[in-house]
Amino acid sequence: MLKKIILASLFTCSIPILAFSQSHELRVGITSGSSNFTGPGSDSRSFLNGSSPQDYYTNNPFGVKYGINLGGAINYRYVFSNNFLLGVEGAFERLQTKIYLQSLENTNNIIGMTKLNQQFLNFNPFIGYRFSFEPITLDMQLGVDIANTLQIKEKGSIEDNKGNETEFEKDRGKDLMKMDLRPRLQFNVNYDRYTVFAGYAWGTKNYKGEMDGASSSDATRLNVFRLGLQFQLLRPSLQ
Repeated sequence: MLKKIILASLFTCSIPILAFSQSHELRVGITSGSSNFTGPGSDSRSFLNGSSPQDYYTNNPFGVKYGINLGGAINYRYVFSNNFLLGVEGAFERLQTKIYLQSLENTNNIIGMTKLNQQFLNFNPFIGYRFSFEPITLDMQLGVDIANTLQIKEKGSIEDNKGNETEFEKDRGKDLMKMDLRPRLQFNVNYDRYTVFAGYAWGTKNYKGEMDGASSSDATRLNVFRLGLQFQLLRPSLQ
């Protein structure tokens, strides 16, 4: 429902000024970068629950250590005659965070790490402004990520004091975070058909909100730093 409202709003706002549009642009691209959790409920270290690799899971998987993100996106934008721009992007992303595992009593002095991998379909409506520095242009854009969760899965490994290594996986279920909303600031450098961009998004949803025993003082949110490359399928055309 929220997606439909935003799409309708963008379309309605654009109707009076489409006739004065300077150019329309369609791009595809790849995205990397990193993400991590912040807030009092996140941590740099946690420990394992469970008695065997089949039922191991991380007590607190929300780590402050950065993981590596991967994704692909397509975006479409209008650049108006006054250099303001309006656009929307759709993307598939896998965002990753990390947390160290520490040993507890009767765990044979284990050490290790858990990677929390999250898959999203991300929708990003945005507005912005284009600066021209021939032969390049710079776009500054502000929008919001509407991230629909597809999967949340942790994958980790531990090693005991004898050097024995054990790997484990645990599906945390997408109900842990059904949808995240993240205000997003991004800068694009455009040259010919190529774009290099960097951006940052601030999570607003509390990942511990649906966990048993969690309180508001344990709030933890996911922040995302992006770097990427794009290729323009439609060349700018003055209108």
